[in-house]
This record gives sequence, structure tokens and C-alpha cells, in this order.
Amino acid sequence: MMISARFRRHAPLCIQCALVVVGLLALYVTPPVSGQMLLLPVGPGSRAVLASTAVAHGARLVAAGPVAGSLLVDGRRDELMRPLIGVGAIAISARAAGCGEPA
Repeated sequence: MMISARFRRHAPLCIQCALVVVGLLALYVTPPVSGQMLLLPVGPGSRAVLASTAVAHGARLVAAGPVAGSLLVDGRRDELMRPLIGVGAIAISARAAGCGEPA
């Protein structure tokens, strides 16, 4: 399989730009250390235990999230991350999910 010289010349720049975009996106969706975050069920059966797991680990339920089965909570990231991953859910920034203050 031959790679054209033109592609080889521009590949490092394209890869570097892609890494910058991925890094900025990761910073944007990372949940805050404490405060509001959106809990998203991604595993099988995680919707059923999401609220009880969050409350058991110190989160306060705020509202239902914009995605089916998701929850907007107020809590501490370090207390929630391991239990959420254990039940098949993730936490993201509420601002990134459209749950923040109105503009």
C-alpha cells in the first residue's frame, strides 16, 4: 500500500491538530471537582441503579437529565467516579451537556 508523498508531508500536522481538538474536548466534558454534573447510564441495567448509587455516595439529586435515564446531580467527583464506573455510568460536566445556567 503506497502512501502518497503529499499525505506523508501533511500527516504530522493533521495528527497534531486532531490531538489538540480531542484534548480540548476532554477538558470541556470533564466533571468539576465538586458541583453539578450529569450522570449518564451507558451499561446494561445501569439506569435502574444510577440514582441509588449516586445518593449512596453523597450526591444530591437536582433533576432528570436531558438524555433518557440521565440525572443531574450535585456532588463530589472523587466520591462518585469509582461507584459510577462500577455500575456502568459516567459523569460529565453539566455545562457540556446543556444543563448549565441559561446564557
